[in-house]
Formats: sequence, structure tokens, C-alpha cells
Amino acid sequence: MADVIWVYAEVLDDKITTTTLEMLSKAAEVGRAEAVLLGPAPDGAPDTLAKHGASKIYRCADPLYQDFLTLPAAQTVAYLIQKHQPKLMLFASSYAGRDVASSLSARLDCGVISDVGDFRLTEGGIEATIPALGASYQNTSTLVSQGTKLLLVRPKSFEPKLNEQPLAVEEVAAAADTSLRKVHMKERVVVKREGPQLEGAKMIVSGGRGLKGEENFAMLKDLADALGGAVGASRAAV
Repeated sequence: MADVIWVYAEVLDDKITTTTLEMLSKAAEVGRAEAVLLGPAPDGAPDTLAKHGASKIYRCADPLYQDFLTLPAAQTVAYLIQKHQPKLMLFASSYAGRDVASSLSARLDCGVISDVGDFRLTEGGIEATIPALGASYQNTSTLVSQGTKLLLVRPKSFEPKLNEQPLAVEEVAAAADTSLRKVHMKERVVVKREGPQLEGAKMIVSGGRGLKGEENFAMLKDLADALGGAVGASRAAV
């Protein structure tokens, strides 16, 4: 029987994040992929997850997970992990992913490997590859603790691929402990963004000190627009 690999699904700008779909595709490639989706999400979110390889989706739509950060999600995921014991759980290297994974690491007394670019299942364990210095060399790391292993995965580590599975959703009760409602989201501010963003771009046109000034970055924007990419800059230019 294939090893069960869970993916912590995230929603951004009212859609499932690309990194979630990338991780699901990899999980379905090496094992049996399942997803955990907590909080409000678009109506088609479970279908999107199933189309990218999720054979089961643990779902709770309670706004608690959107209004109160980290603690309710960590409590619910910890309960699910202790109940179902998946071999591995993947999180995006996002603010939410890092917060939930680190909380789980403490709750479950297990390690978590961050900045993962690839991984493979081994006999009874996991071996993660961590790119360093612009991926000019690769480190490998493993977790020797018992139980579910936790990995924080870099965006663009895998290609999102369609691998449609029958839609299977298991409803999960929301965390009821009021002591978990400590970090409350008071306000959300939407910042208008134009064009492709660095974190999602497949092509980046970058400039540095040699451009001599901010006004000369306009030519880079024109080139990036023509190529369907995003504009970046070296630290010196920033």
C-alpha cells in the first residue's frame, strides 16, 4: 500500500495557491496524496485539489481558521495527525505554513525540515534535499524521529500536474477550545499589484547597480512585460 502524504492546503486571493498544487502533484507521484483544507475557500477548491491528486480532503470551512491565526489550525492538524498517522506532511514555505509547521513540531515533539527543494521516501523515513547558494549545491537532511515527518517546501520546487482523483471529502469539526483564540486578525489590507509577482514568475528580468537609477528600470519592465515575466533587482539596486 502506498505511503500516505498530506498537504496543508492554503488559499490566497480566493484560490488555492500554486505551491499547494505543486506539493500535491509531488505527493501523488511518490505516494497517496491527501489534503487538509481549513477555513473559508472558494466553492471549487475541493475539486481543484482532487484534480491535482488529492485522494481525500479533510475539510472544515469554519471562519475560525481565517479570523484566528495559527493556534486553531495547529490544534486541528495535530489531532488529525495523531488519529490518522500519515507518513509525511508538506507545508508551503509561507507565513502560514511556517507558523503551523513550527507549532506542530513543538506539539508533537518532532522535527521539521525547512527550505526543501525535493524529497524522497526511504525505508522507514524521508530524505529531503535543500538547495543552497542559488542551488549551486545541494544538502540532504533526514528526520529520525518516529511518527509523521514535517517538511516546509520552497515554491516552484515541483510542477503542478493534473492527476484527477474521485472527489472524497471528510468533514472535520472546528477546534472548540476558546483558549486557542489568542491571535486575532483585526484587519486585512489589500495592496494592489500589477503584473506577475516574483514569487510566482517563471521568468525574471533583473537589474542592478549598472542601471544607474530608478528611472532606467522602465526598460526592464518593458522587456519583462514582453516576456510575460516579472522585474527583479539586486540588493545594491534596492
